[in-house]
Amino acid sequence: MIFMGQPMPDETIQSIKIDHETIGHILTDRKILRVPENQRSYAWKKEHVRQLFRDFAPLPNEYFLGSIVVVGNDSAIEVHDGQQRLATSMLLIAAIRDAFLKLGDEVSAKKTEDDFLWVQNRRSHEVLPRFTLNAEDNDYFIKRVLTRPSEPARKGLKKSAAIKDSNERIREAAVEASEWVETVIISDSRAPADNLDRLHSWLDFIERSARVIWVQVADEKTAFTIFETMNDRGLKLSIADLLKNCIYSRAEDRKKEALQKWQSMTAILESIEDEEEGVVEYLRYSWIADNGFIRSKDLYDKMKSTINSKTKALDMAVDLEIRATEYSALLNASHEQWAKYGPDMKNHIRDLRILGVRQIRPILLAAMRKFNDKQLLRLFNASVNWSVRCLLGGVPSGTIESYYAESAKSITDGKTTDVDGVLKDVAGIMPTDDRFEAAVASANVAQPHLSRYYLRALQIKADGNNQYGPFDSASVTIEHVLPKVPSAGWSLTSDEAKGIVNRLGNQALLEATANHGIGNAPFKEKKAVLLDCKFSLTNEIGKLDKWTLDEINKRQQRLATLAVQTWPLKP
Repeated sequence: MIFMGQPMPDETIQSIKIDHETIGHILTDRKILRVPENQRSYAWKKEHVRQLFRDFAPLPNEYFLGSIVVVGNDSAIEVHDGQQRLATSMLLIAAIRDAFLKLGDEVSAKKTEDDFLWVQNRRSHEVLPRFTLNAEDNDYFIKRVLTRPSEPARKGLKKSAAIKDSNERIREAAVEASEWVETVIISDSRAPADNLDRLHSWLDFIERSARVIWVQVADEKTAFTIFETMNDRGLKLSIADLLKNCIYSRAEDRKKEALQKWQSMTAILESIEDEEEGVVEYLRYSWIADNGFIRSKDLYDKMKSTINSKTKALDMAVDLEIRATEYSALLNASHEQWAKYGPDMKNHIRDLRILGVRQIRPILLAAMRKFNDKQLLRLFNASVNWSVRCLLGGVPSGTIESYYAESAKSITDGKTTDVDGVLKDVAGIMPTDDRFEAAVASANVAQPHLSRYYLRALQIKADGNNQYGPFDSASVTIEHVLPKVPSAGWSLTSDEAKGIVNRLGNQALLEATANHGIGNAPFKEKKAVLLDCKFSLTNEIGKLDKWTLDEINKRQQRLATLAVQTWPLKP
């Protein structure tokens, strides 16, 4: 028999129970639901929460939220897919409960809690949440969402208590739910009775009309098969979620160990600042470092195909945890791994983060396991130079990635053993000195942080020494000598300036205090400020009598010649 495109044995089919359900009925009738430890934490951001609420308003006759996949019998049910929708629905129900309390309707508030939020054990009289999240989120979810606003556990919960990213997302979602109830469902302009009626109407909708397909199976293996199949059919899940569940399902009696390794890996990756792609990007770069180029859409299938036993599943979990530490070091100049290399290594790592280059990471990951200390330091230096050459040289990112990926695999396979070998691997895309100089001579740079970085490096080369610490926008700014909107003292119009203003030759480093107020002033008024600047490359502009396209071209050619020396192919 075929289930959504996948063949399944008859005994598996017989273990699947499929019903039409509603979110409200699931919460009221299923007693206690819980998220198993291997499932992801709360992941919805504010925009996802807001979109669900918008879909509910104005209240339609019915709304379909997709499927809920669970494992177990009716007295103990684990939610393997659908926990985000269930948790967000409970957030809205809890916000409606809070509104009942605010309007003085204690009876409706208590009935809402009893029906949707809490259940009491008949024997022990213990009160439990109807839906239990995973270990990272459950305590915070109970205190911030399920308990009443007046209770000490919630009143004492400060924003800082949301110590995990998923806790913070729960807090933000709860705020969204509260604001939605306060601004959309009820209104100060309505009579209290009308507001109460609207709150009940929303609960009625959640209970009777917010529909799902309830898929209940007997074991995790069947749940995972359905989980995968739904993803294939367009209900897209993260590659990381799929891989985690694949490892977990195939680790058999070592599931807990595999899960601990995965959780350790994600904790390491979550500690890296400014890495929005997080786990998925890391998984792809780790795979590329060992196996060569792969596209994101093919990654899960490739990784899954290698996990064909319990041992392989655990081996992958272990290696991903170990390499996560290496990946973290790659992006953190202060990581203890670099202590023995001195300040140069820290500068190279900082420079790569400023440049925002990512395609080079598989090469660096591979080399961290294969190169000696001297070659590794040299490679990081070369990586900065090559990255600048490709950025200013306009090399397509897709082309860069494929070359870098194959070089990374060559390092892993032991074929490429030093920096000179890597340069041979990527020579086909790397701008030569002539090409690089020509590219810089006409380059436009619209991102201030890149302009600041390029000009700082060029200034250090011009000085012959590094007398400057790292720059930031608070201390050193980028001055567009020809302004974006020229004043009357300029010979060019705004339209003419548009194609020139971001030329690298038209940009100069300037102390933030000196840059204040000169704006779009004529060049003759800017001269004194530029001439007084501590940066020699900026100072040179102040010595000129005029600033036209000819002067910009001449200065940019000077910078281009200097760039070849600043970022050499061979460090």
